[in-house]
Amino acid sequence: MSIYLVNGIKLQGTIESFDQFVILLKNTVSQMVYKHAISTVVPVRPIRLPSATESEAGDAEPGNA
Repeated sequence: MSIYLVNGIKLQGTIESFDQFVILLKNTVSQMVYKHAISTVVPVRPIRLPSATESEAGDAEPGNA
């Protein structure tokens, strides 16, 4: 994951944890980054989001009330 800050700095690593205000980014060291300082987040590989039809079909399966 690449995270670009509002001042142009690029940080790379994996998101280890997060809360309402900060993201903990882990690479060789862990860095706490305030969310208000983040401009852009770029994943390493494409993220697959389920479409609305897939989520509706999942609700129709038995046991999904």
